[in-house]
Amino acid sequence: MENILLVGFPNSGKSTIYNMLTGQLRKVSNYSGVTVDSASSELISNSINDKKLSVVDLPGIYSLVPTSPDEGVTTTSLIKDCAKYKTIAMIFDLDRFEASLSLMLAVKELLNKRIVVIVNKNDHHLLTSDHVKKLEKRLGVPVLSISAINDDEKDLDTFIRTHIDSEVHFKEVIPQVKVHAESKQFMPDLVESEHFVEIPADEVIKSIKAHQAEARDIISNIYSHSSEKTKLTQGIDAIVLHKFWGSLIFIAIFYFIFHAIYSWAGPLMDLSEQLVTSLGDLVAPYLGNGFLKSLVIDGIFAGVGGVVVFLPQIMILFFLLSLLEQSGYISRAAVLTDKLMSVFGLNGKAFLPYMSGFACSIPAIMAARSIPNHKERACTIMTIPLITCSARLPVYVLLIGTFIPKVTYLGFLNSQALAFFFLYFLGSFVALIIAKIFRLTLFRGETSNFIIDLPHYEKPSLKFAIKQALRKGKVFLKKAGTIILGLSILIWFLSTFPSPESKLIENKTPAEISSITLEGSYLGQSGKFIEPALRPMGMNWKTGVGLMVAFGARELFVSTLGTVYALGDVNEESASLRSRLQSEIDPATGKPVFNMAVAWSILIFFVFALQCISTLAILRREMGSWKYPAFMFAYMGILGYAGATLAYQLLK
Repeated sequence: MENILLVGFPNSGKSTIYNMLTGQLRKVSNYSGVTVDSASSELISNSINDKKLSVVDLPGIYSLVPTSPDEGVTTTSLIKDCAKYKTIAMIFDLDRFEASLSLMLAVKELLNKRIVVIVNKNDHHLLTSDHVKKLEKRLGVPVLSISAINDDEKDLDTFIRTHIDSEVHFKEVIPQVKVHAESKQFMPDLVESEHFVEIPADEVIKSIKAHQAEARDIISNIYSHSSEKTKLTQGIDAIVLHKFWGSLIFIAIFYFIFHAIYSWAGPLMDLSEQLVTSLGDLVAPYLGNGFLKSLVIDGIFAGVGGVVVFLPQIMILFFLLSLLEQSGYISRAAVLTDKLMSVFGLNGKAFLPYMSGFACSIPAIMAARSIPNHKERACTIMTIPLITCSARLPVYVLLIGTFIPKVTYLGFLNSQALAFFFLYFLGSFVALIIAKIFRLTLFRGETSNFIIDLPHYEKPSLKFAIKQALRKGKVFLKKAGTIILGLSILIWFLSTFPSPESKLIENKTPAEISSITLEGSYLGQSGKFIEPALRPMGMNWKTGVGLMVAFGARELFVSTLGTVYALGDVNEESASLRSRLQSEIDPATGKPVFNMAVAWSILIFFVFALQCISTLAILRREMGSWKYPAFMFAYMGILGYAGATLAYQLLK
């Protein structure tokens, strides 16, 4: 099978073209550094063609002199793995035609390989067929002009297959990349090889300028235009990047997202709950009345089912984020936050990992590879889990909906949405404060310069946003079907055994039996053991059981409360669970177990504490040592305990 390598600028449309050819759903975004790993897949058309082709999507680069780890991935792949492929597909961005052509000239000079050029973003046919012919003649390579968003993938597939079958043979050469000393850290696999040549920085700049001058000369004889898109983008940026109006727009957009997560998902969550309940009712009669029924209904359905109903909120969040990414606004948000980030020792490139952290810490930590400065990257990674991820949403929905009265201020500000906003803001603000502390101590150093490419504004594709939401939903369900399923079974076992003596449950109702069983179980005993440490936070052993389970997966906190209180299959919207929390009385004091102070204590704990095993695993992989996950777990645990204790003591 022959491999085709996609090479081009960030935001040039590489991943979109990859998706067109392969039918995959590679992450697409108008922000440099989103694609941080290579991806490979066969072409869809392999099923109807004898010649089998595979396409490889690499992280975007601006030149062959890497300034970040993801650019280093591409440069290393181009050179070290050159024997694995025969064809390079250079993806040109028509809005950055000169720069794209300059990169292509550098690649052509470095590698003696077959090159085809795909000029993307020709939405308004500004590059005519006559321009394409002149460009082909001048460059000596095949050229195709397309709009990846609007055009059919068949033409693209035909173009690649036509020119990859040519009989031109290329002599193998040993490529040598010429870079300055600062780029060595991003290409460790090449430094000691024959492919690497270190030269002074001024010679590197001279070489880049030579390619730019050649590109400028080629274009001046072939093509020129004044882009209306550029004028429109500049007009919008005058408002969106304004110090005052831009900040208001930024706040309004993200408040809208939080409001949508809380308000829009309600009917869909109710439907999901009904489906899970109906499925449980359908299966229950066939399971008898023994441990098997308890495992399936009380363990699997109560655990996984309570998480599945959270799916609509996940999909709404990713749908809205996808629209923002496609439009080009995310990079503007990075510019707006750069000045703020610099106060805390970071630059605007940290915004994307933090932004990704609202969905999940794992891809956010990986996205931090786009930050070239090692200390800034490490500092960003070590504070990302403080950003409120989507796994915390069930807890927020349950406690805010139960204990914070729904009040409207100024005719449009919802008190519960404001509570959501505060929790998200608190996590982000504290992440920046901790980042500043780290930059002054553990990761001390100068803040690097912030340079970012601002793409033109684009009309977002609803179809793609829906696909992204569905894809993320699928990933979430896969997680629910593996990690959470396993944890649900483990929780069921720990909450069921050892079984209580028969005399203790004689003449008791099913709900009373469940409660007695849980209290005497391994899980209940563990909760009682840590209860003295929970008292300063206003929590009892039952809440402690929920917190222990949540360290495996935050989403399970809600369903665990359902098990603790013998309510069966519940979720964050369940009226039975909310009513039970409001009516639970502490027999020792005669006062409610849960109130506003306890609710805020739990919420603050979830804002700060690290409760995700998967995050620790990915952190170990990215940082190369277990000392970083251990330190993160410790400092966030202390922060969560102190924050929850303070909240409870102030509000009780």
